[in-house]
Amino acid sequence: MAVEVVQFLIRKFADSLAEEAVAAAELPFGAQFHDMRAELEKAAVSPANADELRECLYELNDLLAECRMLTKCPNRRNFFTQPNAWRFSKTKKRVTAVRHRVLQCVGNNPDGKAAASQEDGAAATAGLDRWTTSWLSHTKIHGFGQQLAELEAKAFKDCGAAGKLTGVGIVGMGGIGKTALAQLLFSSPRARASFCPRIWMCMSRTACAGADRRKEVLQGILMALGHEEDAILSMDGSNSLAELVIAVHQQLKGKRYLIVFDDVWHIDSWYADVVGVQNAPQRTDDWSERLAFGLPKDKGGLVVVTSRLKQAAEAMVGESYLHHVQRSDSESCWAIFKDALSQEKGAVDLATFNSMKQEILQTCGGLPLAAKTMGDIFARSSFSSPASTSASQELSKSDRIINGNSGSLK
Repeated sequence: MAVEVVQFLIRKFADSLAEEAVAAAELPFGAQFHDMRAELEKAAVSPANADELRECLYELNDLLAECRMLTKCPNRRNFFTQPNAWRFSKTKKRVTAVRHRVLQCVGNNPDGKAAASQEDGAAATAGLDRWTTSWLSHTKIHGFGQQLAELEAKAFKDCGAAGKLTGVGIVGMGGIGKTALAQLLFSSPRARASFCPRIWMCMSRTACAGADRRKEVLQGILMALGHEEDAILSMDGSNSLAELVIAVHQQLKGKRYLIVFDDVWHIDSWYADVVGVQNAPQRTDDWSERLAFGLPKDKGGLVVVTSRLKQAAEAMVGESYLHHVQRSDSESCWAIFKDALSQEKGAVDLATFNSMKQEILQTCGGLPLAAKTMGDIFARSSFSSPASTSASQELSKSDRIINGNSGSLK
């Protein structure tokens, strides 16, 4: 089962790279991506290395999507804005780290040194973060109309009140659409009209090895606000955490802002009650004690937290501000499945898929990401008609990939 997943993900990665080549896009890190594709296509996938390769390939496909977004920047030689420059730097470290792990998995770098440069070795400890952005395609999101209306009613109720910061937590199981719902809220006309600046912070499950995740969060906020990277990284002394909190506070003071903390996993007391009434510490020595001190409340604003962990979101914004994402209805899942299926460039036997509709929807279980994953599987398989492939066999394969690896659905 794990081997099948890896083989599917390798095909997906190779096909996506091929599409970039046809589009003649100047893909950042294109040489590294193509090197990894060559190694993966000739690799012997076995149960011994399948789990590690699967995680690498999930990361690779996410990285490819991230780099595709970077190519769309108006001035991609300079990556347009400081936030994009920061993203480019982070992406470079992640590409290097995943390349190192891929080489280890396929046996071309068994000791972690032979095929890796010094840069590989330095960045290999960076960890593989799931990366999300505020960007979304409205045409590919289905079934969130009612939930978005409920969320907006809760989020915008008091967000304009001076001296108060509103917080909303979006919680639910993996693959249910927490990030998509946050993206819709973030890019909604009302949010655009009400808040400036709007900041999206991806909170990964794992931080860079040895790094202070609190500093990374504050640095990311400052980069999104247009601070120079050199100035931000110069705050690295013994009191650097306090300096960063003060810098964020000063940049946001007097502004009605929106910040999304997406995919929160592990938090501690430093992240607690970010929307609390306390605007600044009572003692100057306490600036580093809490993230909340970096978020001024004088002009109002909105903080959105998404997490699988109810207790994490609740600790940040309070129990009364939680929105529990509901499973999508059948027609929404079916629309998502067909959107993913439309990637297929050749002929698709829609009648056959319609005959399998109930089985497909049952396998999806109301999870938008599961519907998309199934559509991807069918679109990239050889399945096109009952005569070419057994529908039940293909569905069974999809079911094993989705349900056998539900932990990887974000």
